[in-house]
Amino acid sequence: MIKAVIFDYGGVIKVAHRLSDDIPEIFNISKEEMEKQSKNVAPLFSLLQRNLITEDDFWKKYAEIINKPLPENCGKMARDLYQKYFVLYPEVLEFVKDLKHRKIKSAVLSNIIELQANVIRKNGGYDGFDVVVLSYQEKLQKPEPEIYLLTAKKLNVQPNECIFIDDKEENIETAKNLGMRIVFAKNPKQVIKDINDIIQE
Repeated sequence: MIKAVIFDYGGVIKVAHRLSDDIPEIFNISKEEMEKQSKNVAPLFSLLQRNLITEDDFWKKYAEIINKPLPENCGKMARDLYQKYFVLYPEVLEFVKDLKHRKIKSAVLSNIIELQANVIRKNGGYDGFDVVVLSYQEKLQKPEPEIYLLTAKKLNVQPNECIFIDDKEENIETAKNLGMRIVFAKNPKQVIKDINDIIQE
């Protein structure tokens, strides 16, 4: 019996927009230049999402790796851009309210950095969820199994009583291996239908 639904955030509850999407504008470089360095800078994003590096150090090290000057107010620019492109899926948030009426718990499980989470909070984007588990607060990130199990524990349910939704295959795979039912997110309408189909089995 399904007792809880666990949602990824970007690409599921809101239009996907990642910090890497803003790097070309922040550093005044082309998308192609950024992509050439993607493997070199990937570990930095992972450290920032787990709060194992300060935001200031992230920007300094990023500038060093791509061999570009460090712009002033990188953090402010990143926050402003994240807010600029912040678009929630209202139908998914309405569905979360519907789940509550049906006595089914809901959670957010998100790989995210603090500046973005603050924008989401400011916009009420975590309102209505029973549990919110964020990588930077837990110093863990998907697809590490521990953060999925932590979310289930906070919900006071077993993994096999959960549906997990994400728009990344590697994150879905871990949930599946833990015994969770899974939904691969393509669009809000499909997500809602697939969750309802599982609940009604």
